[in-house]
Formats: sequence, C-alpha cells, structure tokens
Amino acid sequence: MLDLSSKREKTTTKKPTPKKSESAKPTLLDYRYAVPIEDIVKKIESEVSKGNVKYYTPYTLAQALDIKISAAKRALREAVKRGILKLYSGGRRSPIFTPAK
Repeated sequence: MLDLSSKREKTTTKKPTPKKSESAKPTLLDYRYAVPIEDIVKKIESEVSKGNVKYYTPYTLAQALDIKISAAKRALREAVKRGILKLYSGGRRSPIFTPAK
C-alpha cells in the first residue's frame, strides 16, 4: 500500500520584511488631481474676458493648465452653466466651446 504519511513536507522560509524607516519621505500628491474646479473656471473667465481664446476643447484646456482631461471637462461644463462659454459643437468625443459674448 501507499503510505501517505511519508509525503515530503514542504519547508517554508519566510523572507525578512523590510523595516519601515521613520525618515521615509511621504508620497506627494500630484497637483493635477487636487486642482479645484472653481480655480479652473476663474482662469477660463479671465482668458475669455481678455479675448485671447477663440475656442476651448477639453484637450486644449488640459494641456494649457496641465490638468487631467476629466477635470477640464467638468470645468468647461461649469463654465457653460455660468454663461461664460457656450457649446458650439457637442460631439461626444470632443465638444467645442466658444466664448458667450
């Protein structure tokens, strides 16, 4: 018969866990995540009032202000609600916003 008790036992070796040093630097939050929409809308309003901008898309705003495209989309929608911009072309992928004069 086959003796099951004679199976070879697996030896486990634990790897030493690295100790956390108290002087470790905290991870910095990427500022692109933490920009309030209010600040972005104020920047849009100042640029529109100067007359420097013909149109905005989420991509152009994100590149100009170095923010995420999702934040740019939210800021542009908020600017439309406030009457700063109007929707020129409402394509699903790339909506175009122009100043509401």
